[in-house]
Amino acid sequence: MNMLHNTLLICLLISFLSCSNRKITDDDIAKFILKYQNESFDDLKGISVFQRDRTISKIVFGVGKYAENKPPYFVEFNTGEQSITKINRSLLQKDNVSDYLSKIEIENAVKTIRKHEFFLLAVDSSGNVYVNPFYYDAPAFLLRLKKATGDSIVRKGYVYKLYKNNWYINRRD
Repeated sequence: MNMLHNTLLICLLISFLSCSNRKITDDDIAKFILKYQNESFDDLKGISVFQRDRTISKIVFGVGKYAENKPPYFVEFNTGEQSITKINRSLLQKDNVSDYLSKIEIENAVKTIRKHEFFLLAVDSSGNVYVNPFYYDAPAFLLRLKKATGDSIVRKGYVYKLYKNNWYINRRD
């Protein structure tokens, strides 16, 4: 039984590692845009959430205010129980920063990123959506502007090139 367990674990690890380095195709991007073109993320306006770490039984998310120089909350999510088990405020305490998000705002951010299985999701105060559905520990891959501008390039922390309509891509290839 132990040999079977180890073999299964190794196979899962190999499949995970091989998937994490795969090249994102235009078809992948087009499918994502079609699926999320009209998705509202207004309930996360001004909030950023990202996946920090993951094990089989736990995911750690960072949650904070978008574009504010405040330390994030680190939130532990139990994948078996499908619930938040801890909201770590240690970085806030270290920097003498008062709580700036409510428990409900933190829970909503984690619920939303889990629902969509993104690695990063941030919404600025204007309602522009920054998302990375493809890569762990990477900046936003796509930017959806609230309103299309027609600009071929948008600079918002990174340089985003127009992909389609109000969608921009942060591609460095």
